[in-house]
Amino acid sequence: MSSVCGVCAIHENEIFGELVAWESERWILRHHAAPAPLAGWFLLDTKRHVASAADFDALEEAEFAQVLGAAMRAIRSAVEVPRVYVILFGEGAQHVHAHLIPRDPSQSGTAAWEIADWYRAVDSGKRAAAPSHEVARAVQRVREEMRTAVTI
Repeated sequence: MSSVCGVCAIHENEIFGELVAWESERWILRHHAAPAPLAGWFLLDTKRHVASAADFDALEEAEFAQVLGAAMRAIRSAVEVPRVYVILFGEGAQHVHAHLIPRDPSQSGTAAWEIADWYRAVDSGKRAAAPSHEVARAVQRVREEMRTAVTI
């Protein structure tokens, strides 16, 4: 009995296309699907099944820092925050997927590890998700920023 890869299922979902800000042969930069914890919470996914950055092939390894840096700068600019967190656990799926989280110091409850509590509160319905119009705006602005940010 074969299991379905959750990240592949997301990548193949037609609705998912609205959340994609940028993609290449090896990478997809997508906004967190609903319920999105924060407008501007993106994920950088490998297209290939690879569970750890330690297992990148030569091209993935060479491109990762460039794509990650460009995505962080694009999010920082698009969402107008001074910092973007990166969290990469590598347990939930057989695709490296780095969470890129905008950090606005004026938004209490999102600093450092508090963001995990924020995430759980949105996921359980105890806190409102980011409004869809704000998510759409963040995706559009990151798309614009990424057009010229990466040259791979």
